[in-house]
Amino acid sequence: MHGACRAVLYLTPRNLHLMLGFACLWPALSAHAQITTRTDAVGKKLNEWHATGTAAGLGAVTYENRDGQHSPLNVAEYPQLRVFLPDAASGPPIGPSSILRLLPMVGNSSMAAAATSGGSLPRLYQMDPNGMKFLMMQYLANNLMIYPEHQDHDLGANGIGGYGDLFPSNNCCMIISQGSSGSDQPFLQAVVSAIAAFPPETQAQLIRNRILMPTVQAIFRFSNKGVVKPEDYYSGSAHPVVFDSAQLDEAKMVQLAHEMTPEKVPPLVQMEVVEETAIVPGKHSFESPKTLSHKLADTPVAISRILRGSVDEYGMILHLGKTADMLNRPVQMRFQLLQGDPQRVRIDHAGTGPYTRLRVRWTPPLMTSTGIRSHRVDIGIFATNGVSVSAPAIISFYMLPNEQRFYNEQGQLAEIDYHAPNPDLGLPTQGADMRWLRLMLDVSVAGDGLRSRLMEKLLTRAERQATQAQWIPLNDRLQVITALEAKPDKKDSAGKLRAGLEKDLQKALSAPLVGDQSLSLKATFMRAFDQLAAFTDLYPSFQKELTRLSATSLKKTAADDIQREVRRLIDLGILIEQASGHVSTVTAPDKLSSAERAYLRGLNLVIISQTLFPETLDRSSAPAWVDPRLTTPKPWRDVFRYDPSTGQRLGWIRHQAGRTYAFDSEGRVKPDGPKKPAVVIYERNAAGLLEWR
Repeated sequence: MHGACRAVLYLTPRNLHLMLGFACLWPALSAHAQITTRTDAVGKKLNEWHATGTAAGLGAVTYENRDGQHSPLNVAEYPQLRVFLPDAASGPPIGPSSILRLLPMVGNSSMAAAATSGGSLPRLYQMDPNGMKFLMMQYLANNLMIYPEHQDHDLGANGIGGYGDLFPSNNCCMIISQGSSGSDQPFLQAVVSAIAAFPPETQAQLIRNRILMPTVQAIFRFSNKGVVKPEDYYSGSAHPVVFDSAQLDEAKMVQLAHEMTPEKVPPLVQMEVVEETAIVPGKHSFESPKTLSHKLADTPVAISRILRGSVDEYGMILHLGKTADMLNRPVQMRFQLLQGDPQRVRIDHAGTGPYTRLRVRWTPPLMTSTGIRSHRVDIGIFATNGVSVSAPAIISFYMLPNEQRFYNEQGQLAEIDYHAPNPDLGLPTQGADMRWLRLMLDVSVAGDGLRSRLMEKLLTRAERQATQAQWIPLNDRLQVITALEAKPDKKDSAGKLRAGLEKDLQKALSAPLVGDQSLSLKATFMRAFDQLAAFTDLYPSFQKELTRLSATSLKKTAADDIQREVRRLIDLGILIEQASGHVSTVTAPDKLSSAERAYLRGLNLVIISQTLFPETLDRSSAPAWVDPRLTTPKPWRDVFRYDPSTGQRLGWIRHQAGRTYAFDSEGRVKPDGPKKPAVVIYERNAAGLLEWR
């Protein structure tokens, strides 16, 4: 019979009021001789260690399920484990935890909403500073929850395939699993096993000092299969925001836990922001009153900021003096960029002092090792006592997906586009997608059409011939399979043939094509489409031909999509329309700024997916999607002005709806004539856009 636990510390995330309820019903420690009924290698080790008194077991640990038993741990496999039993009046616990358990607890909730309807439970916490405080309190009270990401960390953009990485911060206070319902189970099992494997004295001290979960996180991350050598522990592969179960090594986790005597327990990093860049509403940022502050988290183990202020860089000074070791040994600190561009992050830390200065500049979206687009910079802070290395405290800086920023040669912020386009090319996200076959044909076939003429400029003759040589046998097989699939009695054999074709297609895409660059077929396509998207004169040069093609495109909205983007760029002062209807760039093609090139790239992405390659490219033409809880879309661009002699910012020019407005350095609009600059009020309109007056 599992022990029943009802001792809880109630916490309301909104106000963090604590109501201590000591209705505790603690049975005696479990008399079960076995930790687990599992008969695999891990189960056998746990039971052997427990039998010899070297593994503590699970008598002090409680399991809590918070999804109505939708994805429960098989507690029958762990007879020592206590199971949380809710009061009859309160009903089963459902959804994100808001109650701090008084004794060690491991739990899960395999629940989530759609990405655009609130998203996963971890993102729900991360959107609320009080939610992040609660996660920290769980972490430092021997509580650990495991949640799936569902639709918040997937290939794709704007809902085509997925939304990319939607998490605004990274932290060690919980574990997020890649996938949906049930993806949390391998991690739940591994964490329970690791806790059981600790030597009795170690487990007792970890619980008493409230560092059980920081220690478990250190072991879990060091055991990641991507950590081959000790230095790998300081890389982003060991500390992603979301974990894939394919990288989980439960056997290594339990071995490391079992070897952890008290002197091997790692320190706990604790940090505090003592000074940072001030972001003044109306001067540096423009939001409606209901939008969250740029400060998403301020805790000793996780700090999170949204880089929404119009500053050249965001600075922060940290105090690390409270970092502690269980045995009071001296500790050494190490800062490591886990995700981001090293050219845009500066870390000034001498290695021994308690203070560190960070400087972070806005960073364009980056692609993770798994191909998922992310908008976040993560910095890990590690402490070592000379024996073990801690789990990292993590500082995250989130770049709003619907913003693009540009800098001048002096490193000053030159321009902000507040309504940036979806940056995705629209290529298939999966290697087995048969659209790759059609794409092989489209880029390799010769002809007089605009598509063929453009691809002849972007791919060499040898590359086009090699692509077609790959396409012919694969397409022949597809035709045979398609014919078989139409016959009811041949569907099984056709399915096996299609599986083989998909496997060979993936091999063809990853194999080197031709040429000195030795690029794979897929990389060759990506290079060609990137170059096509960068062709700033695409629409002005081929306006008539593109207009004709968009009218007959398979994408029924192609003509409207292109015209909407053209009109947007005219309103923003990037394009100009002549009386004849011909459109050209306001700036001469050879003098375009990096910002103007980026706007034109957004137009080109619409043209490429909707008109030139409508059969194969699947891309949303809407602006880059951003969680509306984080910002309000703004239909303008701000171009900053500086004193040429002093470099001091004088203000900015706002381009909106075909007009320009001058603002001074304090964010006041400068009217024509002798009138004084006027204070600006920002409000969200019925369409969800920010307006100013």
